[in-house]
Amino acid sequence: MASDGNRELQVIEELKRVDTTAPVDRIIQQVRNMLRDEVLKPGDRLPSEKRLEESTGIKRGVISRAFRYLESYGILRTVPQSGTYVAAIGFDALQGLLANIITLESHHLESLMEVRQVLDAYAAEQACRHATDEELQELAEVHRDVAAKIEEQERRFDEDLVFHLKIAELSKNPALKSFISLLTSQAIGLFAELEKEIPAETLVRRFHQVAGEHRAILDAILARDEEAARNAIAEHYRIDREFRARYRDSESSPEDSTTVASGVGRSPGTDGRPT
Repeated sequence: MASDGNRELQVIEELKRVDTTAPVDRIIQQVRNMLRDEVLKPGDRLPSEKRLEESTGIKRGVISRAFRYLESYGILRTVPQSGTYVAAIGFDALQGLLANIITLESHHLESLMEVRQVLDAYAAEQACRHATDEELQELAEVHRDVAAKIEEQERRFDEDLVFHLKIAELSKNPALKSFISLLTSQAIGLFAELEKEIPAETLVRRFHQVAGEHRAILDAILARDEEAARNAIAEHYRIDREFRARYRDSESSPEDSTTVASGVGRSPGTDGRPT
């Protein structure tokens, strides 16, 4: 059996191979490979994030995000004041967890969003039922903070997701919150890639539109109207889906790019198209 010191050196050497163009995904893949090849085994402790940063040159924040992601799948576990360990479960069970790791590419965004819509709608219903009046005011405050950032043009896609995560929290269903958080962590990466490709003016206009959609969701939840909350979530996702579709269309038809840039800030008509 390899000593802790030798195992740490093996882990460090494996992670030195990580392609820094997509470091989080690469770290996850390398950990999967080390578990598959039994470089790491159930119960093993990983080198500290600090040591990995110093030895591999990968930023500590990137390592931390990858470890948190694997922890959300039950593959790793963090013990306070001790370190990060491979879950102490049977090898077959561990391999089963590894086989189910979600590693989504940009063309998987729509399938991810379909699942998120279902979960977000259910979370909104549950928030209507279970959130206290004080907690609903916290949701309103989150919305105000996001809207203020829109006005200051400091808006990013990942901040949009904060509003949805707050709704998940107010559902009072820990499993639901975990699933939504897991999908959200994937969405942040995919949206970050999308954000690089869309003109800044287009993003600003879309963000202003999103604020109005969030307002409709918030009003329904504040009124504890489950049907209205479901409908507002559905409308939000529909408009967002059409925005992404128009943008994809503009990539294949450059002459349509002006329509995309100028249309997303307008209020949608009854058919969902800009009026």
